[in-house]
Amino acid sequence: MTQPESAFLSVTYVSTSAAPLTQTALEAILRQSRDNNERSGLTGMLAVRGDDFFQVVEGPPPAVRHVLQRLREDTRHSELRVLVEEEIDYRRFPDWTMRCENLDDYPADSIPGYRASHEDESDARRHRILDLVRWFQHRATRALAERGRSATSPS
Repeated sequence: MTQPESAFLSVTYVSTSAAPLTQTALEAILRQSRDNNERSGLTGMLAVRGDDFFQVVEGPPPAVRHVLQRLREDTRHSELRVLVEEEIDYRRFPDWTMRCENLDDYPADSIPGYRASHEDESDARRHRILDLVRWFQHRATRALAERGRSATSPS
């Protein structure tokens, strides 16, 4: 039996690279993640600031739980902490097997909901995190629209 399209799980987590994160290492992570996610029916986004990761993974609950377990065992990063785990009715990043944003180019206070540390366990923290996810979602939608326009623009 297949799972209805309206039953998705979204997990937002943070972690830290075990070694200094180079552009080459990041590109390798993205290639592998995109290939694995496409096979597993997962979508999402990854944000990087220095050696810190902020990621949203979404899709069928068994696939999300499986990838989360693999991530916990992955020695390329440490201190994995799930910030938000929730059922969602639609994918926030349906067109991205793994969108990536480099946050080093933005001042932290210019990104809604961003905090260098997500230590508090309050309801306000959850809202900040979801504000940040929506900010990334908006940027992903805009990037997709721009990509579509440039593909149809005359050369």
